Amino acid sequence: MKIMKLKVMKWAFGLAWYLDKKLLILCCVILSAVSVLPAVALTYRQDILAALNTFLETGEGNMEAVFPTILLLGIVTALIGISNRLNTEFVYSIMFDSYYFGMEEILMDCVQSYSMEELLQKETNDEYHACVLREGALTDFICCSCSLLGKFVGLFSLLLVAFFVSKWVFFITVIYIAGIMCLNLNFTERMRDYWKKIRDKERLAGYYEGMPADPDCAREMRIFESKEMILRNWREAYGAVFEHGRKYNLAVELRAFVSGFGLYFFLVVMIVHSLFELAEGNMKVDVLLVIFTLCMNVFTAVSGVAKTLIDADYGLCALERQYHVFGSRIECGNRNGENREAIEPEKEIREETAPKSSPVFRTEQLCFSYGDNRPALEDVSVSIEKGEVVALVGLNGSGKSTLVKLLLQLYRPSAGTISYLGRDYESLEKGFLGGKVGTFFQDYYLFHFPVWENIGFGDIDHVDDRERIDKALENGQAQNFVRNLPFGTETYIHRTAVKEGVEFSGGESQKLAVARAYMSDRDILVFDEPASMLDPISEMEQFENIRDTVRGRTAILISHRIGFARLADKIILLDKGKVAEVGNHEELIAAGGLYAKLFQEQAQWYHQEED
Repeated sequence: MKIMKLKVMKWAFGLAWYLDKKLLILCCVILSAVSVLPAVALTYRQDILAALNTFLETGEGNMEAVFPTILLLGIVTALIGISNRLNTEFVYSIMFDSYYFGMEEILMDCVQSYSMEELLQKETNDEYHACVLREGALTDFICCSCSLLGKFVGLFSLLLVAFFVSKWVFFITVIYIAGIMCLNLNFTERMRDYWKKIRDKERLAGYYEGMPADPDCAREMRIFESKEMILRNWREAYGAVFEHGRKYNLAVELRAFVSGFGLYFFLVVMIVHSLFELAEGNMKVDVLLVIFTLCMNVFTAVSGVAKTLIDADYGLCALERQYHVFGSRIECGNRNGENREAIEPEKEIREETAPKSSPVFRTEQLCFSYGDNRPALEDVSVSIEKGEVVALVGLNGSGKSTLVKLLLQLYRPSAGTISYLGRDYESLEKGFLGGKVGTFFQDYYLFHFPVWENIGFGDIDHVDDRERIDKALENGQAQNFVRNLPFGTETYIHRTAVKEGVEFSGGESQKLAVARAYMSDRDILVFDEPASMLDPISEMEQFENIRDTVRGRTAILISHRIGFARLADKIILLDKGKVAEVGNHEELIAAGGLYAKLFQEQAQWYHQEED
C-alpha cells in the first residue's frame, strides 16, 4: 500500500513537472523561504532579549548596538505577516490554471484512447466519471505538497533554534512533533476510509434529493403518487450519510482535543523545566521567553501540517484512482492506432493505385459483442457502393445501429474485417471517418445553446455560416417551426442556460438533429431512426425528403419501420444480429421471406389504424 502511494506521488509530481515545472519550482522555493522566517525572527528576538537582559543585570550596552537587530526583527515580522497570506488557498489559486486545466486536458486526451466498447462497460464508465469529477485532485495534491514542504522546512528551522537553545528542549520538541505527526497520519488514514464509505451513500442520497427538481421525474412521481416512498428512501439514505457525518465530526473533535492536550502538556513540561533551570541559575529570563515563543511557533506550524496533510491525502486518494484508470495511458501515449500514419483511400483512388470498383464500405464475417459477451452481430458480410442509398431494417435489437457504429469506427469488431474504399480499417487513423460522414443517431443530444449553434456543430469549420445553417434546416424540414420561434435561430434550446429558452417536442427536436446531419454536406450520410418521433405520414415525408436530398451521395437509412425501405436502392434486413436478406423492395417482396412478412404485417397495422 505504501509502495503504491509512493508510486502515485512520483507519477503526480511527474505530471506537475510536465505541465508547468517553473511554477512548481517557484512555489516550493517561495513557500520554503517564508517558512524559515519564524525561526529567523526567533533568533533576532533572542539576541534582543539577551542584550536587554545583560543591560538590566550589568548596565552594560546601549540602544545603538541593539537597534539594527530590532530593525531586522521588525522587517522579518512584517514579512511574516505578509507571508501569512501565502496560505494553501492562495497557492491553489495560483496553480489552478496550470494544473487544473492541464489535468483536465490530459484526462480528456486519455479517454480518447478508450474504444467505445470499453466505455460501454459499466465498471470502466463508472471509473471514468469518478476520475473526471476529481480532475482537481492534482492541483489539491501538488498545492498541499508544496505547503507541506514549506511547513516541514519551517519545523526543521525551529528545531535548529531549539537545538542551540537547549539540547533538552530540542529533545522534548522532537518528541512532541513526532507524536502529533503520528496522530495526524493515523487520522488521515481514517479519513480515507471515511471518504470511501460515504461516497456511495452521498451519491444515493443526492439522487433522491434531486428527484423533485427534475421536471420529468417530478411528473412521474405525481402520476404514480410515489412521493411518500421516495421520501422514505431519501430519509434512509440521508440517515446513513448523517451517521457517517456524526462519526467524522466526532473523530475531528477527538483529534483536536488530543492535539490541544498535547500542546498544553508540551507547554507545561517546557515551562516547568525552564523555571527549575531558571531557579538554579542555569537559564536566563530571555531564554525562558524564547522557549515559550518557540513552543507557540512549533504548535502553529504543526497545526497547519495537520489540515494540509488531510487535504493532500484527499487529493492523493483521487490520484490513486486516476493512476489505476489512466496511468499507463498517460505514460505510454496514445493507443488504438492514433500514431499510425493514415492512408488516404480517396487519394489512392484518384491516383489509380486502388481498384475503382471498391465499395465505400465492405464487411466480411463481421462479429461484435458488448460487455456481456452476448453477440450483437454475427458473421455479417455486406457491401455498400458509392452513391447507393441503403436501408438497414429489422426489429428492435437486430443490430442495425451496432453495425453502423462499427462502420463509423466507433466500435472495434470482435472478429471479421471492415474496409473503406478497399482499405482495411486497421490501416486507417483512429477517427478518420469522422470527417467523411454526416451522421444522425437516435440517441442524439441537443446542446442548451441557440438553434443556429446546435445546427452549426454538424460542421464545426462552418459553424458561423448562416446560409449553410438555413439550408440544413430546410433539408431537415425544421425551417417552418424555427421561423415561428420567438427569436428565430437565435432562440435557445431548453431553459437550463437561458430562461427564455424553448422546450421542443420530440418530433421538433428530432428534425433539428436531422438538420445538423445535413450541415456537413458530406458525401456519405447516415440516418439512424430519423423519424421515430414522427407520425407515419410525417415519417414518410421525412424519408422522401432525405431520398431527394442525398441524391448522388452514399446514404445509410435505419429504421424498424419497413415501409420507408421502398425508397432505397438496396435493403439489408438484419435479424438477431445476422443478415437475413439483401435486395431491393420488389425482389424481397417477390421472395416472400421475412422482409415481405414484416412489410405486410406493418402495412396491415397501418390499415387497421386508418379504419
